[in-house]
Amino acid sequence: MSKKRTFILGLGHQKCGTSWLHKYLCQSDRFAEGHTKEYHIWDKVDIPLFQDNLTNLDLRTALSSERMRSYRMENSEDYYFNYFDRLMSKDKLITADITPSYSGLRAERLEEIKQNFLLRDIEVKVVILARDPLSRIKSAVRFNLDRKNYSEGIAPNETDFEKALIQYYRTDHCLIRTVYQNILHEASKVFDKKDIYVGLFENMFDEGEVRRISDFLHIVPNFKFAEVRVNKTTNSVYETKSDPLIKDFYSGTYEFFYKNLPATNELWL
Repeated sequence: MSKKRTFILGLGHQKCGTSWLHKYLCQSDRFAEGHTKEYHIWDKVDIPLFQDNLTNLDLRTALSSERMRSYRMENSEDYYFNYFDRLMSKDKLITADITPSYSGLRAERLEEIKQNFLLRDIEVKVVILARDPLSRIKSAVRFNLDRKNYSEGIAPNETDFEKALIQYYRTDHCLIRTVYQNILHEASKVFDKKDIYVGLFENMFDEGEVRRISDFLHIVPNFKFAEVRVNKTTNSVYETKSDPLIKDFYSGTYEFFYKNLPATNELWL
């Protein structure tokens, strides 16, 4: 087992198993858990779509240690990196920020993150999880309808699944979370292939994949954890007449993965 201190940078994607990944890390005695799974720092700082979520310095911020921490991470050159540096110890050698909307980051930011951790003698390993685009989009729509979240492109108070699907699939919110090849291209400019894990939601709970990601994360495999499901969509997701339209819209993503991850030829039908 590696003795290196390691920072796991989760670069997406939403509804592709990132919550399970975080829970899997948390059950390892090598993992230094911070105050959250998703820190939402670099997406708010870099991506216009999320900049309205930047933390304001006000009385509410001052009274909340978590909000103040977010403000300092967003506005200090070093606080984010020092925070994770301090979390780790001689036994807790791994920590992570798994924020799915980091899928919109560019290589320049990834390089800055990498170099700042290297200055602290911490290696950075990247995890990118993907899923059949149509399946991901439907799961996201169902999840957002169930919790009445209308901040990602679904019309306020919409309740009809297919109408919400049509409203969502062409939005910037959906694109940034579904055109998976974009973050793969950006990450490959910065990180060695050995430091990038690309996983597929459809087979990530298979024994071989649990072993592969465990080896990548430098933790002991726990095959029983493959039976755990986190943030599972509970209400029905069904075929709609819009399915072919959506698959055609994301044909570039399908083609990229069919060519570069052959397993998707069978898993993404």
